[in-house]
Amino acid sequence: MDMNQKRKTTTSIGEMTKGVQRTMVTLTLCFLLNLLFFCLASAISRDVDHLISFKNSLPNPNLLSNWSQIHGVCEFQGVKCKGNHVSSLTIRGLPLEANFNSVSTHILSLENLEALSLHSTNLNGSISALANCTIRLKELDLSSNNLHGSVYDTASLVASCHSLQSLNLSNNYIGQAFNRFSPVLSQLRMLDLSNNMITTNEDIHWLFSKLRLLKHLDLSNNTVKGTMPQITNCNSLQYLTSGERTISCLDLSSNQLTGTIPVGMFSGCLNLTYLNLSSNYFTGMAPPDIEACTNLITLGLSKNNFSGVFPNLSMLVMPRLQVLELAFNNFNGSLPKSISKHTNLELLDLSANKFSGLIPQPLCTSNISRLKVLHLQDNYFTGSIPHSLSNCTNLISLDLSLNLLSGSIPGSLGSLLNLQDLIMWQNNLNGEIIIPSELSSLKSLRNLILDYNNLSGTIPDRLANCTSLNWISLASNRLTGSIPIWINKLENIVILILQNNSFTGSIPPGLGDCKGLIYLDLSNNKLNGSIPPTLAKQSGKLKANLIVDDRLYFSEIIHNNKLCHCMNIYLEFDGIRYNDLMRVPIVRYCNSMPGQRAFVSITNQNLINFISMIFLDLSYNQLSGHIPNEISTMSVLSALFLEHNHLTGPLPQELGGMTRLQSLDLSHNMLEVSIPSSFSALSLSDLDLSNNRLSGPIPEQGSLVTFPEYEFENNSGLCGLPLPPCNSKSVPKEDGSQQSSTNHGSTRVLWIVLGLLFFIFFIIGFVIGQFLR
Repeated sequence: MDMNQKRKTTTSIGEMTKGVQRTMVTLTLCFLLNLLFFCLASAISRDVDHLISFKNSLPNPNLLSNWSQIHGVCEFQGVKCKGNHVSSLTIRGLPLEANFNSVSTHILSLENLEALSLHSTNLNGSISALANCTIRLKELDLSSNNLHGSVYDTASLVASCHSLQSLNLSNNYIGQAFNRFSPVLSQLRMLDLSNNMITTNEDIHWLFSKLRLLKHLDLSNNTVKGTMPQITNCNSLQYLTSGERTISCLDLSSNQLTGTIPVGMFSGCLNLTYLNLSSNYFTGMAPPDIEACTNLITLGLSKNNFSGVFPNLSMLVMPRLQVLELAFNNFNGSLPKSISKHTNLELLDLSANKFSGLIPQPLCTSNISRLKVLHLQDNYFTGSIPHSLSNCTNLISLDLSLNLLSGSIPGSLGSLLNLQDLIMWQNNLNGEIIIPSELSSLKSLRNLILDYNNLSGTIPDRLANCTSLNWISLASNRLTGSIPIWINKLENIVILILQNNSFTGSIPPGLGDCKGLIYLDLSNNKLNGSIPPTLAKQSGKLKANLIVDDRLYFSEIIHNNKLCHCMNIYLEFDGIRYNDLMRVPIVRYCNSMPGQRAFVSITNQNLINFISMIFLDLSYNQLSGHIPNEISTMSVLSALFLEHNHLTGPLPQELGGMTRLQSLDLSHNMLEVSIPSSFSALSLSDLDLSNNRLSGPIPEQGSLVTFPEYEFENNSGLCGLPLPPCNSKSVPKEDGSQQSSTNHGSTRVLWIVLGLLFFIFFIIGFVIGQFLR
């Protein structure tokens, strides 16, 4: 074989070898691809099997209707995928009624699951069941369910989920049977056990010692008793890793912790950013060594028994501080001017303490201030309202109520274009211009509450420019003039309180055009004329989806006190101690009367549930004429006060159809005729019909007979329970005057006959007596 043939043979063999190699590579790749596809399909199939098995374990599988083989797993309700694998499952607010064991068996074992949220799904059972967690699971939210177990069981759950970093078990029943023996849980960074049943501070101490990388620990709203457990230098909370301190949030609020905060408790908490100890029973000075927490952004110490002066020196070393809440304590003394150095402060709440002196002029040193909420109510601040507050250009809420402030309202506040709350009731404010013209530019103003001051003059027309107003309260001042007719143009007005002033003229009929007006109090003024039937125009026309700010109010109903000329005392008292309401003269003056109570207002609720006014007080005026029948169309009215006026005519039969009416006072008028029988349908808790010209029987059915006699007194013609029973003299018969005169004649004859018989028996007795002698 020559050389050319050998070369050809060699080349041919080489090409065949390469072809075989290529074929082998191709076959290998196909095999691997098929194997990968099979594995992927198998993994997807396992995800589907797990989820459908969980669905079938539910009492009502139809709640997850699209969890079926005909849908892809990534189309299942609440599922999110990465690469066709279930990576996240979120179901919230669906009443699954699943047992935790079923969750552990079918869901936590999903191979690629990274996050699971089953918030408020009525889960039940014990978390002590061994969890079959996938190695990828990092976030687990089982909050607002019916799960139970101990803090130790929580630790066991975390230990079985090796990569878990965030666990939320808030609003369950965790806390029974503390066990101190458990593994170190170094990987967990967020643990929320708020709103549970944890009772011992040993649990807290254990958590501090075991959860070494913890960044967020929330134990609020439990019933932990005892003193604050030692966390010396925060060593159990801070663990240095990769050059980063890891703890950032500690919330122990709303528990039952007592005593003083030990020295050194927070001396090592350099990187703590959120600390909330509110709503406990701590005493003594503000937490010592708090200045060590130089990175704090939020500090909450409200609703304790801390005392002493404002912790200014501690605050000065916290340049990042944005939220400072010290309300409802016993701090005293004056506010230092250096508070203005906290330029990052957004919320400052010092309400319900014993601070005194002047409000610092440089509270906001310049218009770069970030302050949004300033609450100084229920203290003893004196002097005038600082004009420098105009530098707080981001201010949304300003409350200076229940202090000793004097002078006028600064017109410079009109530059606070973001202001929504201007609340300054119970001070010594005065001035004939109650609302400076500059304030008319506050388009965002929603709550204007200036009750119980010495303000005089009229309500300025410029206030009509504040079109966002929903609460106007100017009670117990010295205001005069008429009630402005432009109020009906305030589309968002919900509460209007002008009681105890000197307003004159008639009630504007246009108030019936205020479709959201649910509380109207014009009592104790000098209003005259008739009650406008148009007040009922807004019935059934309440503005849809109208929402009012969430605020508290105090209400005191006064009975039979001639010295208290208002039936109702109505006060907004967010940030006010209930006992400190006695500082309000009218409350203190009338305090001996029954009916005192505090309410949480209907605010922060969707008012679509109400279709008309719920409170109407026009008492202590000079109103005349009849009670309009149209008032009965206010179907949800719960309180109607028209006493001490000059109203005449009969009681409208239609009032008996107001089944939600609870308080009705029509006393001290000139109402006449009888009480309608329809009043038997009323379910009243308060009633006064005294001092009128009513007659006839009181309806025997219903709640009317349950009231004391004085609620009906000085109506000479009324009879029946609770008054003396009706008789022929007091109750005219239905047969007419002829039958009445006939009955009276028969009665006279009967008395004459009885008199003659008595005389005859007397003579006979006398004769027999003489004979027996």
